[in-house]
Parts: sequence; C-alpha cells; structure tokens
Amino acid sequence: MKDTPKRSNEPVVWLLFGAGTTVSAMFYPVLVLILGFLLPFGLIDPKNIIELIGFLHSPLGKLLLLVLLIFPMWGAMHRIHHGMHDFKIHIPASGVIFYGLSVLYTVLVCFAVFSL
Repeated sequence: MKDTPKRSNEPVVWLLFGAGTTVSAMFYPVLVLILGFLLPFGLIDPKNIIELIGFLHSPLGKLLLLVLLIFPMWGAMHRIHHGMHDFKIHIPASGVIFYGLSVLYTVLVCFAVFSL
C-alpha cells in the first residue's frame, strides 16, 4: 500500500515571503522618501500628513497599515531563517522559532491597529 506524502507548510510560508518582499520593494522607498526627506525638509505641507493620519483610521487605511507592517516581517523572518542555514548556523526548531515570532508579531500588530 502506498503512503500518502507528508504535507508541507512551505507553500504558505513562500506566499507570505513573496507578499512581504513585494510590499517592501514597492511601498517602502516611497515611505522613506516622504517621511525621511520631503516632510523634514518642508517640501510637504504638514496638513497633508494630518489627512494621512485621518485616512489610517478608516477601515481601508487600517488594512493598508496591516499590509505594510505584517507582510515585510514574514519576508524578513523567512530570509533570516534560510540565511542562517546558508551560513551553516543550525538552530533546533528554527522554523518554529522564526515563523512563530512572525505569528506573534502579526497578532500584536492586529491588536494595535484595530485599537486605533
């Protein structure tokens, strides 16, 4: 009798990793430009930032904030997990540790964002 193959959690983790790196690559340079250069040098009117904060209190703004905060953490933890294997640093149950930290971070961010 043929045994059924063991299911892996890798497709889910790769989906979250891909989403995280995509979000990081597309949105973080714009955020750095706006919050790191344009706003401090006075090239953006501070009233626009107040409107942005108002948008972040809406349901769509909260969803955007969740995407910008959660997915890059999954991408980073996935890179750290596999990077440690590349450097021959093997921690027992490292997948559980790193992905568990990502789950904990996700839960904490959800509580923080929905309490806005």
